[in-house]
Amino acid sequence: MKFRLLTLVISLLLMTNVLQAQDRVVKGIVKESGSEEPLPGVNVLIQGTSTGSTTDFNGEFSLSIPEGSTLVFSYVGYMAQDVVVGNQSVINVSLEVDAEQLEEVVVTALGIERSAESLTYSTQSVSSEDLVTAKDPNVMNSLSGRVAGLQLSRSGSGAGGSVKINLRGNRSAKGDSSPLYVIDGVPMAGQGSGQPGEIENPGRDGGDGISNINSEDIESINILKGAAASVLYGSQAANGVIMITTKKGRPGHSSVSFSSNFTAEQAYMYPEMQSKYDAEGNGINHKAHTAEDFYKTGTTWVNSISYSQGNENSQFYVSYANTTANGVMPSNTFNKNNFSFNTTSKAFDDKLELRASANYIQQEGINRPSAGAYMNPIYSSYLSSRSISNDELTNNYQSWNDSRNIYEQNYPANVKSEIGNENPYWLLNQAQTEDTRHRFMVSGSAKYKFNENLSLQGRANIDATQDVWERKAHATTNPINIAADPVTGLSNGGYFRDDFNNTQIYADAILNFNKQFNDFNVTTLLGTAIRDEAAHLQKITSDKRSIRYTNIFTPAGLPEGMVPTETLDRRQVQSVFASATVGYKEMLYLDVAGRNDWSSTLPVNNNSYFYPSVGLTAVLNKMVEMPDVISLAKIRGNYTVLGNDAQPGVTTLQHEVDFNGNLKFADTQPASDLKPELSTSIEFGAELEFFNGLLYMDANFYKTNTVNQLFRVENPTGSSGFRYSYVNAGDVENRGFELSISAMPVSSGDLTWSTTVNLARNVNEIKELYTRADGTEADFDIVTNGGNIKYMQVLRKGGAIGEIWTADFLRDADGKISTVDADGKTVPAGSASLDPETAVKTNSNPDFLAGWTNTLKYKGFVMNMVIDGRFGGKTLSLTNSYMDSEGTSKEFAEAIDNNGNVTVEGIAFDPVGYMAATAGRSNVTSQYLYDQTNIRLRELSIGYTFDSIGPLENVTLSAIGRNLFFFYNAAPFDPDVVMSTGAGVQGLNFFSLPATRSVGLNLRVNF
Repeated sequence: MKFRLLTLVISLLLMTNVLQAQDRVVKGIVKESGSEEPLPGVNVLIQGTSTGSTTDFNGEFSLSIPEGSTLVFSYVGYMAQDVVVGNQSVINVSLEVDAEQLEEVVVTALGIERSAESLTYSTQSVSSEDLVTAKDPNVMNSLSGRVAGLQLSRSGSGAGGSVKINLRGNRSAKGDSSPLYVIDGVPMAGQGSGQPGEIENPGRDGGDGISNINSEDIESINILKGAAASVLYGSQAANGVIMITTKKGRPGHSSVSFSSNFTAEQAYMYPEMQSKYDAEGNGINHKAHTAEDFYKTGTTWVNSISYSQGNENSQFYVSYANTTANGVMPSNTFNKNNFSFNTTSKAFDDKLELRASANYIQQEGINRPSAGAYMNPIYSSYLSSRSISNDELTNNYQSWNDSRNIYEQNYPANVKSEIGNENPYWLLNQAQTEDTRHRFMVSGSAKYKFNENLSLQGRANIDATQDVWERKAHATTNPINIAADPVTGLSNGGYFRDDFNNTQIYADAILNFNKQFNDFNVTTLLGTAIRDEAAHLQKITSDKRSIRYTNIFTPAGLPEGMVPTETLDRRQVQSVFASATVGYKEMLYLDVAGRNDWSSTLPVNNNSYFYPSVGLTAVLNKMVEMPDVISLAKIRGNYTVLGNDAQPGVTTLQHEVDFNGNLKFADTQPASDLKPELSTSIEFGAELEFFNGLLYMDANFYKTNTVNQLFRVENPTGSSGFRYSYVNAGDVENRGFELSISAMPVSSGDLTWSTTVNLARNVNEIKELYTRADGTEADFDIVTNGGNIKYMQVLRKGGAIGEIWTADFLRDADGKISTVDADGKTVPAGSASLDPETAVKTNSNPDFLAGWTNTLKYKGFVMNMVIDGRFGGKTLSLTNSYMDSEGTSKEFAEAIDNNGNVTVEGIAFDPVGYMAATAGRSNVTSQYLYDQTNIRLRELSIGYTFDSIGPLENVTLSAIGRNLFFFYNAAPFDPDVVMSTGAGVQGLNFFSLPATRSVGLNLRVNF
C-alpha cells in the first residue's frame, strides 16, 4: 500500500512538472572539424537527461529544450562537446576527431576489449536499456528477437525457470548444446540439479545459473556466436559464449538508482474444455471444471536499488533487488533476493589495478509448475472427470477420516491405471513442492602495468550453489503409483528430497602485450587457467512405496530397506592459451589463437588436446577509396578447431547403491581410449555501414562439423563382461547464415526511429553415427524412448538432432489408410508400430528465425517494440491427445455433436470413431503433430522521461507488456514453452504451463 501511494505521489509530481515546463526549439548542423563534412548520426542530448535527438543525413538536428539547458554532442571516434544554449536558437558545432576513441570497442573473450573493426568473427551486443525496460525474472528471456541466430525456449516452471538457448544449432548429439555464460571475463558455473528426461514422470526443472542474475546489474551483453570468438575459453565454450559486463562505479560520479517493475500475468493458449458430456458421451447437467477455472491472474514485482560512487583512484557499486511473484497456477509463489557489490581501486601511479566483487542470491519457490503426468496439478486439472462439478472438485478436495484422524483426498471418479489423474486441488495443497537456493559468487583480480605495452593480470573466482528441493505428498496422494503400506494396507504418503551442491573454482593469469611498430600494431596474450568443478547430489525418495509413518516426512521414515542415494561428479581442466593479432594500417588484421586443455574426464594417457584458430579481416574502405556515404566496408573469415571433453565418470567403473540399498555393479566398460570431441568451423562474414552508422548490415555464413562424439553402445554377448561400452564416432554438421540490418530511417528534430531486423537459418544434419561392435553401421540411436507412449526422440543418419518419431495409421500394401466398419461407420483400423519403416519422422527445430526491434523517440517519449517469428518445426501435443481420449476437450464434445465427418487423405471418418482410434498415448500420435510456426509481439513499452523533479533525475514511467499476442500461431499452444531445457524430450507438449501474457508499469528514478 505504501509503495502504491509513493507511485501515485511521484506520478502527480510528474504531471506538475510537465505543466510547468516551457520548451523552445533549437536547431543546427554538426560537422567534422577540419574537413567541415556534415556528420550524420551524432547524438545530441540535454545534459543530465536521456532526452535528445540525432543528426540526420545532412548533419542537421532540431530539438525542443527547456530554459537553461546544456547540450551534449557525442559520437564514436570524436571528442564530446558541451554547449550552453543560453539565448541561442541556432547552434552549429564542429567535433574534433579523438584518436584514442576512433573505433568502437567491444568486450571479447576473457573480458578483453578490442576494436570492433579488428574482429575476425561475428558478435552482437544487447544494451542494458533493452534488458530492464520490460523486465522478465530471467534476464535471458529479453534476448528473444534481438540477436540473429539465437534460438530461445523457456521451461514451463514459471518465474525463475530455466531457459534453453541455442546458438547456430545443436552440435552435441546427446550432450549439452548450451552456450557458456561469462561474467566480467570469468566463466559462470552451469546448470542446476537436472532437467526432465522422461515423459510421464519426467522430474523437474532444477533451475539454471543465469536465471539468478539481477538485470539491473548488467551494463551490456555481448554474444560470441562462432568458435573463433570463443576459442580462448576452451571446451566450455564449444557452443558459443554469452558475455555479461556488469555495472561499476565511475570516477567523479555518484548516483542512486531505483527501479520498480510491476506486471500482472494472465494464462492464455491453454486448451478449451467441454462441460456437456462425460467420458462415455452421456450428457451432464452441471458445470464441470475447466482450465479457465484453474488459472488465476498472477503478479510479479521486481524492485531494485543501487548506489555507485567513485574518484580517480577508486570506485564502487552496490545493489539490492527483490523479485516477488505469485504465479498463474494457484499456490505457486517465487521470491528472490540479490545482493551485489564490486569495487575497483588503483595504486602505484595507476600501474596496479585491483578489483573485487561479491554476489549473494537467495531464492525460494513454492509449487513450481512442472510437466508430465503423475503429481502434476495441470495434468489432473485438464483430465478432471466431467462427472464431477467444478464446485465439488475445487471446494471438497479433501475429506476427514475419523479413524485415521487425517484428511484424505476426495476424488469421486473412476481412475484408469494408465492415466492416474487426481484432484488437482489436493495436489496443490497436500502434495506441495518447495525449493530453495543459496548462491555465492566471489571474484578478485589484480592487474599490473609494467609500461604502456606490457601488463600482467591474475583473476580468481568461486561460484558455489546450494539447492534443496522437497515434496511432501500426504497420505492418499497418487494411489496408482504410491503403493499402500504392505502391513496396514493404508497409504501413508510419499517423501521426495534432493540436496544439490555445486562449486566451481576458476583462476587464470594472463600476460598482455600491445605495441605499435610503424604501420603494424601487434597485440598478444599468453595465459594459463584452471577450472575445478564438484557437483554433489543426494536424493531421498520413497519411490512407489508408502512411507512408514502417516504424513511424517523425514529420511528416517523411508520404507524399510530404502536409503538415500548419492552421486559426486568431479572435473578439473588445466589450460594454457595464447593469441596474437597483427594489424596493418588499421585496414588488415590477422588473428591467430591456440589453446591446450588437460581434462580429468579423459583417459590419463590421452587427456591433452590442442585446438587452433586463424582469422583474417580486411577493412575495404581504408584500403581503397569509396564513396563518402560508406563509412565501413569489411570482410572477414576464420577457421577454428574447438575441443570438448567428456562428462565425468566415463573413464572409471561406476558401481552404485540404489535407493533400495542394493549394490548395482557397473554395466558399462570404462572408456580407456576415449578421444576429445572436436568441432571444425569455418565462417565468412561482411559488414557494411553507411552514413556514419545510420544504416548497418552484418552478414555471416558458417559451417561446423562436430566429430568424435560420445555414444554408449551395446556390446555383443560375452565380449567383455560389460553390457555397454563407449565409442567415439559421429559427424554432426551445422550450416547456415545470419543477417542483421540496423537503420535509423527517421532522424528529424525531436523524432527518431531506429530499427533492427535479425534473420537466421540453420540446417542441422547427422552425417555419420557409429559402427557397432559387430561391424555393422548404426542407422539410428534413441535419445528418449516413450515406452508405452508412441513417441521417440531419435538420432538418425541423414536426419537432424531434434528428430521425433510418432505413430502413423495402419496402411495397406498400396499405402492407403486401413479402415474398418464399426456399426456402419468408417473408422481407422489402428496405429502402426513405431519403427524406422513406418514411423512419421519430423523435427522439432525451426527452419528459420526472425526478429524485428524498433525504438521510436519523440521529445521525452520513447516506445520500444520487439516482434519475433519462428518458422517451421513440429511438436507433438500429448496434452491434446490425452484430453481427447479422456473426453475433457472441446473437440470431444464437437465430435459427439457433429453429424459430418473427419476427412483424412480423402477418406471420410466418423468423428467419434476417428478420435477413439487416434487419441491417447498408444494410438496414431502423428495426428497430434502441430506446426510450430508463429509470429508474436514479444515486447512493448511506452514511456516518458522527465528531466528532473526536485532531487530526482531522469525519472521514467513506462507502460510495459510482454508476450502480448500472436499475429499468427499454427499450434493451439505456445511452441516456445518446452518440457525440458536439456537434450531429451524435445518436440513434446505434455501438460506444461501455458503461455502467459503480462502487462504492467515500470518506474525508474535516479538521484
